[in-house]
Amino acid sequence: MPALKNRDLSDNELMILVAAGDTDKLGILYEKYKMPLFTYFFRLTLGDKHASEDLVHTVFYRVIKYRKTFTGTGDFINWVFRIAHNTGIDHNRRLKHADSYRNEVMGVDTVVYEVPDIEKNERRELLYKALGEMKAEDREILTMGKIDCLKYTEIANILKISESNVKIRMFRALKKLKDIYNNLEKDSYGKV
Repeated sequence: MPALKNRDLSDNELMILVAAGDTDKLGILYEKYKMPLFTYFFRLTLGDKHASEDLVHTVFYRVIKYRKTFTGTGDFINWVFRIAHNTGIDHNRRLKHADSYRNEVMGVDTVVYEVPDIEKNERRELLYKALGEMKAEDREILTMGKIDCLKYTEIANILKISESNVKIRMFRALKKLKDIYNNLEKDSYGKV
């Protein structure tokens, strides 16, 4: 019987091989998931390309570090995005700590997130500003559900909350985004 080729292996099978010590197989998973993870972090960091790249590398460092915890009972994508979620939380904590340090020690008034000038489209800029004013956990759930198009069950697995809790948080986050966006639009354009 011919040996299985790497493309014949599922993500779970590849990760089980990585957990068993065949770390070369991680390259296949890295190539498959680096862009979805980068996109996830790019939106969470509001366009910070360098931070997003660093966060993707941190995720795969943690995949190697915690490879023995992967049991193969759930989908690899849920496991890796759970690691990404935790990496994002750690990143936001560091930003808040650094921001607090700059404000208290250095006397500098800073903003944790700067709105990137990704496009000249005014509505897109307003949307990024509105997202920047939201709490990180609200921005994250919107990113997962509305931008990355994950199903509520997948989000629930990643965040380790119930599916109904995901729906409630999504509804509340969308309402907050709409309110913030409308207020920014009113301030920018004088609309009612």
